[in-house]
Amino acid sequence: MAYDDSTAVGVIIYKAFSPTLKIALCIVLGYVFTKRGLFTPQSAKGVSIISLNISLPCLVFSSMVSAFTSENIAAFGPLAMMAIMYQTLGLLICYIIREVFWVPVDFRWGILVSGCISNWGNVPTAVVQQMANAAPFDPDTDVDLGVAYIAVFILIMNTTFFGLGVHKVCAWDFREDHMVADPLPFRQRWAVRLARARALLGHKMDVADDLEGAGCASGLSGSLAGETPGASDIEEKRDSLVGSLGPVGIARAPSRLGGRYQGGAVPQRMVSRAQSINEMMETTRPIPPTAPLDALGYAAAESSGSTLRPTISYAEPLPPAPPAQRPLVKRFPAAVWRTVIGLPPTTWATFLGIPISVVSPLKALFTPVDGWSGTRIPYAPDGNPPLYFLLETATFMGQISIPAALVLLGASFARLKMPNSWRELPLAAIVSVAVAKMVIVPIFGIFVVQAFRGHTSLFPAADKIRVFVTVLLSGTPAAVNQLVVTQLYNPAGSAHTLACFLLLQYIVMFVLSTALAAIALWLVE
Repeated sequence: MAYDDSTAVGVIIYKAFSPTLKIALCIVLGYVFTKRGLFTPQSAKGVSIISLNISLPCLVFSSMVSAFTSENIAAFGPLAMMAIMYQTLGLLICYIIREVFWVPVDFRWGILVSGCISNWGNVPTAVVQQMANAAPFDPDTDVDLGVAYIAVFILIMNTTFFGLGVHKVCAWDFREDHMVADPLPFRQRWAVRLARARALLGHKMDVADDLEGAGCASGLSGSLAGETPGASDIEEKRDSLVGSLGPVGIARAPSRLGGRYQGGAVPQRMVSRAQSINEMMETTRPIPPTAPLDALGYAAAESSGSTLRPTISYAEPLPPAPPAQRPLVKRFPAAVWRTVIGLPPTTWATFLGIPISVVSPLKALFTPVDGWSGTRIPYAPDGNPPLYFLLETATFMGQISIPAALVLLGASFARLKMPNSWRELPLAAIVSVAVAKMVIVPIFGIFVVQAFRGHTSLFPAADKIRVFVTVLLSGTPAAVNQLVVTQLYNPAGSAHTLACFLLLQYIVMFVLSTALAAIALWLVE
């Protein structure tokens, strides 16, 4: 009996490792050909355009039309829900990583995108196409159905990355106002944020107390008590921190801040002598009705010794005021239209494939449907539905999507420029992101899917491929699309920091994704 159990475990591991090995060989080929100069950047750009904009949409469309029916389209809701949960959890974990560990200045926002967007395209599709051809799955239906389920995750990813404009967050790392030195340590940074939050809530606060509690102003009690402030680095750091907070919190404890002003004078609040705004306006000298708004300058005093008075220039009138901004009700449709037009071809293929797959008369034009094909909708002379040649063409063109994307990934690793010293890398952040995406999120996905499977009808036991796909897609590396987008937004045209983060994730993918696929296969069996 022990022999049979060990054999079953070995079979599961081999089934999970076989597609991963195929993926690894494609990546290695891309790496070797790029290193030898046979796969130039211009060639890679052309292949990426074909793969992302032509081949992958064809694969998604053909799979959805063939696999989705009016019965299993109900899986769209649970799959979309799990995809959003994976994105939210990854985003929160990467935000915590950014706050705790050091992240380079050109990846402080990109790390959030990396946690939110995962590679739900080429890598899991290759695994599903390989593993759905054998037991316990049905090769006749589960191969296309698995790809169709992955298309739901791709739809959520593309809608988030392109439709909602998350890809623009990658450009924030290269704005001039964000290209600053390393931020304050964790404790001091959150002390400043807490002080600002208290000010916004209307609470009085003492900036000095907050900074001293965070360890930013130790040993400065003498200078704050009214003595002449020193010129040490700690004092300058304290001044810069208080200055960055703006005018908040200076109203309290004036004696503590009095030493900052000449002679130790306490700053007083300026109060107008007018009792109200109306009284102030009544006592103000009226402006001539013909005076323009851009009256500037003062004239020299007359020779009689009169006091200085402002002179008003009437030379050129001001340009007309800009038109008022249109109300939100009128701007909203235009914004929605721009968002829809900007969606990638894969999302359009998904939008087109869903109604065709669930509406029987439309589906009968592409693939045989009981009760429609051959009766209500006649066959073409070749014995197939009238538009079957379109579906066959999409299937044929979609077959090059997965190998091409994996070769491109290997080419990206071949062009990666590593720093001279490992100390220059944010190793703590790199390892933490890899653990979050490849370990923590998969554990979350396994427990949630099992809970839904046992207590709800969202993941029925009979639909094995649905459970397998949902668990498998919980542990995928960051999307390669972010690498392309970051290179476009970076004025230098590089994304070396992001590539360092991706490299570790795709190295451990061969072990951790194999383990996750074996666990998912064990769950459905």
